[in-house]
Amino acid sequence: MSNLKGGKRNKWYLILGIIFLVYGTYRLYTHLTAEKTDNFGSVLAVGFIVFGIYDLFRYFRKV
Repeated sequence: MSNLKGGKRNKWYLILGIIFLVYGTYRLYTHLTAEKTDNFGSVLAVGFIVFGIYDLFRYFRKV
């Protein structure tokens, strides 16, 4: 499966990767600095970060 459409890279991978990475980092920071935290919120934030990195990997991957 190729991430190229008509010779161009799919820019949605880049856009969503950056959004998920920034949002996940923000959520993780707010959970780590809060007085009371739950484990589900931290796991969800890490999931956003991992998915953002995966989307960026798919964008920058050599074809």
